[in-house]
Amino acid sequence: MKKKELPVREIIFGLEDGIVSTLGVLVGIAVGTNNKSFVILSGLVIVIVESLSMAAGTYLSNKSELELHLSSDKKHPLLSLFHCHSSLPIKESFYMGISYILGGLVSLSGFFFLDPSNAILAAILLSSTTLFIMGFIKGKLAQINPLKSGLEMVLVSASASFIGYIVGKTASVLLSKL
Repeated sequence: MKKKELPVREIIFGLEDGIVSTLGVLVGIAVGTNNKSFVILSGLVIVIVESLSMAAGTYLSNKSELELHLSSDKKHPLLSLFHCHSSLPIKESFYMGISYILGGLVSLSGFFFLDPSNAILAAILLSSTTLFIMGFIKGKLAQINPLKSGLEMVLVSASASFIGYIVGKTASVLLSKL
């Protein structure tokens, strides 16, 4: 009997995207408004809507890929059976959605307890630490340098919060002149 495998791609993608996109948006909104209620409301809407969108996108893209494989494999029934068994769009979309929610909540959590100006730093530190741990664990599992893997995960992902900060700061200056 084949051992059940976790959809690692969807879990990493969901966690990373949930952390990074939520962090980028929240940093921008917090810098632009300094309004705790607005930041939390925005964060909750982003996490829920984006998790559903990511789950739906995962389902539709994986199902489409499976259907294309099946249509091209009609002449080869054994290949058809392999593709049917190896891809489970519903399972993958579930993991994507849940992972996105968990990742988004990492970035949002500090805003529940701190004022926005202090929560920004806490969110960046917590998000960066979580991303590093994810990369470190992935490195261990893949038998590659876990420190390098952890740093890669943080550095590749860090730009979103920086861009969120720049957009939020710029927008708040421009909007204050209206």
